[in-house]
Amino acid sequence: MASQDLNCSAFEVLKDEVRIVTPTSFIFFLVFVTALYFTFFHHLEVRDFWSSHEARSAMDAISILDGTGSTIPKLFDGSEELQKPPLYYWMVAGISWLRGVQVDAISVRLPSAVAASSIIILIFTFLWANHSFISGIISSSLLLTCIHFGWLARIGRVDMALTFFITASVLAFYQAGQSEAGRKKLFLLFTYASLLIAILLKGLPALLLVLPLFASWIMVVVIRTRTRETVPDLLRKVFVLLQNYQAYVGLFVVLLLSGSYFFWINWQSEGKFFEVFFGYHHWTRAFGNGALRSHPPWFYFTQFFIDFAPWSPFFYCALVGVFCFKNYKLGSIQCFSLTWFLVMILILSLVSYKRADYLLPAYPGAAIFLGVLMADGFKLCLSKKLLTIKMFLPAQIALLTVSILGWIWFVDFHLPRLEPYREMKSAAKIIREKTPANLLFFNLESHALAFHTGKPLETVVGWGNLEQLVALNKESFVLTSLDNLPEISQKLPGFKFNVLYQKDIFKTKGLSRPFVFIKIYPVNET
Repeated sequence: MASQDLNCSAFEVLKDEVRIVTPTSFIFFLVFVTALYFTFFHHLEVRDFWSSHEARSAMDAISILDGTGSTIPKLFDGSEELQKPPLYYWMVAGISWLRGVQVDAISVRLPSAVAASSIIILIFTFLWANHSFISGIISSSLLLTCIHFGWLARIGRVDMALTFFITASVLAFYQAGQSEAGRKKLFLLFTYASLLIAILLKGLPALLLVLPLFASWIMVVVIRTRTRETVPDLLRKVFVLLQNYQAYVGLFVVLLLSGSYFFWINWQSEGKFFEVFFGYHHWTRAFGNGALRSHPPWFYFTQFFIDFAPWSPFFYCALVGVFCFKNYKLGSIQCFSLTWFLVMILILSLVSYKRADYLLPAYPGAAIFLGVLMADGFKLCLSKKLLTIKMFLPAQIALLTVSILGWIWFVDFHLPRLEPYREMKSAAKIIREKTPANLLFFNLESHALAFHTGKPLETVVGWGNLEQLVALNKESFVLTSLDNLPEISQKLPGFKFNVLYQKDIFKTKGLSRPFVFIKIYPVNET
């Protein structure tokens, strides 16, 4: 059965969607907005920086605002931020400046929350314009109630902002292919402008996710519209489509601007940016070096089942159904969204270093694919008189209400129980009450603790470097791992130490890294 056969008729679909515009639709709109707030924004600031990147973002943004890292952001120990381009940190700094406050959790997390909300709105608008009002509501509600998506929207990492710009680029690319000449140029401008910003946020991963998708979709379009053309004819159609999408000019401008941006940062960092960002965080992570956590190629297929809950079982069942029932013909949007998901999961599966968060740009494609199938199924049930249109919005209201209640419980009751084991603010206060002097973070990476202790602090790696520093002072204040305590007497002969504060496994419950705060002084000092 073709997907267009699932729609009752153009007139019937329009009539059904007009009938949805009732007082119930106003209630749905209020519930939908409420769900956006409680999922992404409710009590965004009450949790401490649990993610390492959040604390890094806060320190980097502070350096931008105080002028010490206006070009290349810096951490509190003075080291330059070279793991990622500075665009996200400029966003955080800009939000703090506009709010007129010091950099805090809201400033760090707001880009992610706003990006997630914008993705939901983009999907709804796109499907309403290209498929149906019903599919727009279903797909956006699926993504809004996806648990892992909502959680990532509350974390100040670059991934959600990256996902927004990738989503904007991908949807604009599809829309350009459906539009007339005048509107096509506008959508292509959005396509390449959004792709440029995505690259400026994350670098080559954005390009490597989007370009294969564009190329794959062009091939799908050629195959879907083929008749009896020869291979040369099909290749000519590919080149024509590339010209229609202005791919050569668009990609040239994107690469020129992004390349100029990265070369400028590399020049400012005296060549260190390319070494760290492209050398380690691109090349080494892609192919692995033994020091990085690697996963098998099928990691994302199983991880997605967990992270796309509660909708992943329905998604995988839909995949099986689509490929098993040959009588069902996918429509254009279904093919596009399925290509979107499969291409991105395939590209990411080829990379050695894998994180669950990296699959986030594939989520909108999965939500659109499943949402359109469910909308077509709903319309089929309408045509068979198995359901009525009056059931649709109340069911959506019930789903969003359950989601709202779930997030209220999670944010206001569950997270506060974990906060004492993960927060570093209280420990930093105790440490700073004991000394305002320079803190030495020895073989310890704890950005949240460093953020709250504030300056002056210094990162020290290696026992030899630590010995040189403590030898210069009558007393030195060191933060380090508990595992290093037994070795101090052996590695630092001629020095003693006192434990001033300790956050061990009993205080962290395994939810954060234990550490100890000690004072080191020469043996002849009292």
